[in-house]
Amino acid sequence: MNFYLLGTGDNMLSERSSRTSSPSRSGSLRKRSHRSQPTRSSRSATVKKTSRVRKRSTNQSDCAVRTTAVVAPQKKTKTVSSRHRSHSTTVSTVEIRPSGTVFSRRSNAKREAIHHLPEHPPVDLTPPAWMQEECQVGPAQAGDQTEILQLLSGLPSPPSRAEFHAAVDHPEHDSANRLVARLAGRIVGHIEIAPRTIMIGSAPVKAAVLDRIAILPECRGAGHGQRLVQAAEQRMRELGVVAAFSRTRIATSFHELGWSVLGRDCASPGRPADILARLLAKQEREGPEVTMRQWRHVELPAILRIYNQNADRFVGTTARSEAYARWLVSRRAFDSIIVALQGNDRYDLHETTAKIVGYCIQTGGRVLEVMADPEYRGLEREILARVCAEAIENDRQELIYESSPTDPLHEEVRGPACEGEEAAVTSRVAPQDRMIVARIFDPQGLLETMAPTLAHRVVEAGIRDTVELGFDSDTFRGSVTIPSASGDKPREASIQPGRVGRSYLKLADDEFTRLVLGQC
Repeated sequence: MNFYLLGTGDNMLSERSSRTSSPSRSGSLRKRSHRSQPTRSSRSATVKKTSRVRKRSTNQSDCAVRTTAVVAPQKKTKTVSSRHRSHSTTVSTVEIRPSGTVFSRRSNAKREAIHHLPEHPPVDLTPPAWMQEECQVGPAQAGDQTEILQLLSGLPSPPSRAEFHAAVDHPEHDSANRLVARLAGRIVGHIEIAPRTIMIGSAPVKAAVLDRIAILPECRGAGHGQRLVQAAEQRMRELGVVAAFSRTRIATSFHELGWSVLGRDCASPGRPADILARLLAKQEREGPEVTMRQWRHVELPAILRIYNQNADRFVGTTARSEAYARWLVSRRAFDSIIVALQGNDRYDLHETTAKIVGYCIQTGGRVLEVMADPEYRGLEREILARVCAEAIENDRQELIYESSPTDPLHEEVRGPACEGEEAAVTSRVAPQDRMIVARIFDPQGLLETMAPTLAHRVVEAGIRDTVELGFDSDTFRGSVTIPSASGDKPREASIQPGRVGRSYLKLADDEFTRLVLGQC
């Protein structure tokens, strides 16, 4: 029999168990049946006869000892863990099946050092043929409101549903002023014409504003926007509009259509704490003290009075009637209106005990209007300081002041460009700023409307000689003549089309538009 190594425990049986397991010491071996029951002993437990037990039960003295070669046990190979596997293999394919995600791995040994990407043909980014077809532009219908609202939701500042429906209540609303572009029965573009009466100096001018211009993203670049603007221009000519304006972020496209770029939407951002510190550092206003609070609806005529008193300071302000002002209030396009009062603050319908001398309109962190009675010079600074104090209390980190570029409050909001330097000339415009574009459809009519204002300015300047100014451009060729002063006779300006005079200005169309609108 084979000899077992000591220490393994296979040959370390007691003598008592070896006696009971063998019937004789002679070591005779008899083949037992597999069905034979194990030998029972009163001294030991039941022992199952196996081949190993049979070897132990033989007489060891009769067995010859033979030498055998001892082979050391082989060391088990170390299994590669998932952490080490990730360094030696890479995921080649990923299959998503209903039963789960299956990752196929590939050994790094067979991985190419340089993996060459397949050459793909250039992708054609031109719109499909059906998108390049000419769209049909026409007035919007009553059933198009839902589709139009979905289209306008892609604008940077989309209108709410209530604000969209508020346009129907405008005093000068006309359903034909809302144009849409249809392509294959689908609305792909929208533009809205808003008639306005603007003030250029003290002269009211019939104008219009192009608002909410939107094109479906997948249909851009096919000329649908140009067709919409051209259709809107034709509609404005039919309405007798003298000049049109628009705030847009695609001023280049408007310039290609003949529009003039007037400048940026002047909006100056600043921190409320810094603005308040600069305002308090300046000398206080001389005059009676005022109190400030939130407005009441019965004070709308007083706010409208202050607005009309300041309209001459700016170019292109909208002439607000009482009906138009009430429409603005009903739109809820503001968050709060702060009014400044001089006198006893009581509930009064006719300003008998307290007079409203200033106001401020703001929405969110944007200050839209700050105006005061001309008799209270410098009151705008106090109103802006009150707005900054409320912004600090409400934990607002930034205020954006919107007004004309000539408004001196821009310097207080912007602050100095660097320490020890004067305030910057141009405003640090907020992101997504817009450009103001304009186009004059009737230059002669605009000059005739402005003629009384021009004559009044010549008289105020003390010029008694004849004044003649000629223009030579593709839009208008003519001159403005103001006769010399003779006694107490009023001086009136006259427009002479076709005659430029001895000295005139040769201008491009956009230069002529900026000059007439006071933007040069």
